[in-house]
Amino acid sequence: MPSTASTDASDATAAALDLADATPDTKVQTSRPWKVAIEEAVRASGARDGTYSGRSQLSLDFQYVQALGSQFVVNFAARYDRFDPLSSQAESHRDVPLVKEGYVSWHPSSLQQVDLGRINMRIGAGVGYNPTDFFGAGAITTDVPPDPDSRRTTRLGSVAVRAQQLWDTGSVSLTYSPRLTSRSLPGNPDASSDLQRTNGVERWMLLGSQRLGATVQPQWVIYREQGEAPQVGQNLSVLIGNSVVAYAEWTGGRRRSLIGRANHIDDTAFRTSSSIGATWTLPVDLSLTAEFQSNGAGASASQWRSLAATNPYAWGNAVQTAVTSQELPSRHALFVMAMWRNLGVRGLDLSAFVQADAGGGRQYWAELRRRFQRFDVALQAQTQTGPAWSRFGAMSEARSVQLVGVFYH
Repeated sequence: MPSTASTDASDATAAALDLADATPDTKVQTSRPWKVAIEEAVRASGARDGTYSGRSQLSLDFQYVQALGSQFVVNFAARYDRFDPLSSQAESHRDVPLVKEGYVSWHPSSLQQVDLGRINMRIGAGVGYNPTDFFGAGAITTDVPPDPDSRRTTRLGSVAVRAQQLWDTGSVSLTYSPRLTSRSLPGNPDASSDLQRTNGVERWMLLGSQRLGATVQPQWVIYREQGEAPQVGQNLSVLIGNSVVAYAEWTGGRRRSLIGRANHIDDTAFRTSSSIGATWTLPVDLSLTAEFQSNGAGASASQWRSLAATNPYAWGNAVQTAVTSQELPSRHALFVMAMWRNLGVRGLDLSAFVQADAGGGRQYWAELRRRFQRFDVALQAQTQTGPAWSRFGAMSEARSVQLVGVFYH
């Protein structure tokens, strides 16, 4: 769907509290089974070397959900992006087709479901960083905007089979994703195809949740990929009063560090990752989120600085792997986000966030969006700062401004 961070606070709260529903909604709309969004964006960028460039991006996003009888549902989602240069410094023309999802759901009963095909499996209570979102590695392209909403909706699903059992207060599901091409670890920046990005190794995931109270619904995860030790995780969110949702996301297991994984170095040890934060919703339709992030597989600022100086090739592999894996490269980081809907005028939304890696770089992103009945107009700005060895400082684009128009049908 279109690039936007203007999801309101109620959506974020509902997502945090309803962790049992980790599967896509397969209810069929009574009006029509398909949705289309056409987006045109014009972008002006400033590089670190002082040059400027411009490009246009035409995007077509298509979704289709259709029931076949009483027990089967077809789900399909695809996106097409066309990039054209608007200056001599910009990249050449590119066409990027992407089949995000394509699977069939079988419902033998109202409490059972089996899915088969390319499936998007999005989990996690965190907003800026999701260590339990294991199937997110390799699912995001570099052209997707950095805001959390875009990264959760514009991503590539994995070919898999998933079985789910529901009950009144929880659910359990088992997902198996086979290796279908030459071996490639999830998040490998050198993956040569969409299939290799998602199905380069055999993977499985067991996911369960159980409601323990009116506002408490923990979720437990066990994940394993071929050749690696199992990883366990938990998601938890709690409603505090009527306006604050506190959440925690944690995973742990024996695994290599980010630098070791990217450069085929066996430094396996027990490591944990977490995302702990809270979202406060004010009566004026403003929500504020603060999140503390930690990754035991990341590296300290001194380690990144030393690696960049002594082994630039290994440093480059690790930075690229961090980006494509949606992994936190630093040991600790802070994420702060604000979303203000109906800012003075109904349909006018302001969104902004800051991602600050400890000892490293920072990323700033802001969007002003005007929503109408059938289309949106948005102005987006992005800035990335930091030393050359950090993930944000290593990016060639230092700043950008983008004007976006989206038509919905």
